[in-house]
Amino acid sequence: MNHALIINPTETAQWTVADGNKPVRFQSLSQFFNGPEWKRGAMRGYNDHLLIWVTRGQGRLILGGARSGYNSHNAVFVPAGTMLKFECGSQCYGTVVQISSALHLGLPTKPMQLRVRNAGDQCELTSHLEVLQQELDIQRLRSERAAICLLGLISVWLERQKEECGTGAAPMDPRASEAVSAYTALVEQQYASGKTTTDYAAELGLSPSDLSRYCKDMCDLSASDILNQRIHLAAREALATSAATFQQVAEDLGFSSPAYFTRSFENVTGESPERFRARATAA
Repeated sequence: MNHALIINPTETAQWTVADGNKPVRFQSLSQFFNGPEWKRGAMRGYNDHLLIWVTRGQGRLILGGARSGYNSHNAVFVPAGTMLKFECGSQCYGTVVQISSALHLGLPTKPMQLRVRNAGDQCELTSHLEVLQQELDIQRLRSERAAICLLGLISVWLERQKEECGTGAAPMDPRASEAVSAYTALVEQQYASGKTTTDYAAELGLSPSDLSRYCKDMCDLSASDILNQRIHLAAREALATSAATFQQVAEDLGFSSPAYFTRSFENVTGESPERFRARATAA
């Protein structure tokens, strides 16, 4: 028996996690990536693992600091905490499965983009997802246990696809790819620390100019762009969804003063925190 698939929620019938959500949730692509433009176009990490199954359409994404295109029958696995920017057009269709990182399922620890060309493999993943959603929706006896088993099958499917078909072309510059992947992971973990790109570069054993060049090469954003956009996504989320004062937001995000926060916010977003909050709360 694979003990990695045994988790407390199924043993105790408490099929929820700490934030009160179900540990596995389904949404369509358009539902998941819905929202105001500042939120849709952001590069950010998520607390849950994401499995994105694109059944129709095409677009671009940045996954773990690497830019690429996607099209129909692409499966994208995003481990919790991995930065993602997914450009979802109106003609894109598919499913996003959010899987709590509290579940121990043997899922991949690194991001994956799989171009699934074999019709049988496409049908297999679609079938797993359909049955998983049915089990979660109808809540039959032992449905949670069945869901865990199905997630295990999906984990195996991902591993097989990676081993049999690969995850696409190798990066032209492996050193740049590794550096940007490590940098974006650090930014997602520490964006509120007050660290500068120089601090991150030193932590990675790179010069600031090399780090920024690698970022531009891999995802067409400078190192400071990646950091500032992540900081001010968090700032806009706080301003739009809470009553926190500007001083509180500034302190929470590592700014030395509210005035410095305001200047930085205006430089990145093109408007003041006051104006942004007024627009966001009036919408």
